[in-house]
Amino acid sequence: MKKLKFIALTSLLFLTLNSFGQVQQLPASAGEGTLTNLSRSGELDPPANAIFSQQPVGSTTAIFSDEGTTYGSQTIYEDFQGLTTDIGGIVFWGVFYDNGECYTPGASYDFDINFYQDNAGAVGTLVSTFTTTITPIPTGSSINGSIEILRFEVTFPSGVSLQNGWVSVVRKNPTNLPCSFAWANTTLGNNNFAYTQGSSGIYYNTSGLNASFCLTAQPPVPVSNWALIFGIFLIGLFIVVRYKRRLA
Repeated sequence: MKKLKFIALTSLLFLTLNSFGQVQQLPASAGEGTLTNLSRSGELDPPANAIFSQQPVGSTTAIFSDEGTTYGSQTIYEDFQGLTTDIGGIVFWGVFYDNGECYTPGASYDFDINFYQDNAGAVGTLVSTFTTTITPIPTGSSINGSIEILRFEVTFPSGVSLQNGWVSVVRKNPTNLPCSFAWANTTLGNNNFAYTQGSSGIYYNTSGLNASFCLTAQPPVPVSNWALIFGIFLIGLFIVVRYKRRLA
């Protein structure tokens, strides 16, 4: 009975959103439930090198961010603030949903991850874009006791320099598969995010929804072997010269 109510709520929400068109207030989401924590731990926690954290706390739904047309080719944008170092990666949480969980264990999925400047609280100019393939990590936690939350981790090939800005995460779905990615919500955040549907403009929403993600620091540049060997050589040469001077 609970599952039937969940599906009915989702269908009603989607039909209602389509009927409102340009004046819609809420994005298409996977319905309402409660966060169920199982025996595992750590997968919902921010990584040790996080520089901005908005991990899934009190998650009750997931907001579709998928290029497929099942839920309106919807893309979600979430804001962040107060960074003091370059962004080197992202961790985000979500589900795959098609009238119920449709995640295939071990499967990989393609995503576009874009960063934008902040324009007085709105999505500004595009700064960086990354296309990446991710194999998500099951967390052992679920929404509504039946849709498992997955953890997605990405390290970027180059850093992103933004103190304040916006990030969008959207699953690439060129074959229009009905199994869609939805970005898990969280009670953390400033209750301000944005979304597009199809070719429409950006809608801004302050209804209390936040998308769950963490930004991570850019890793230090590793010292190459030749530089390390050259450094050891210089140290050795310095010791030899000092020793000879003392003997003289």
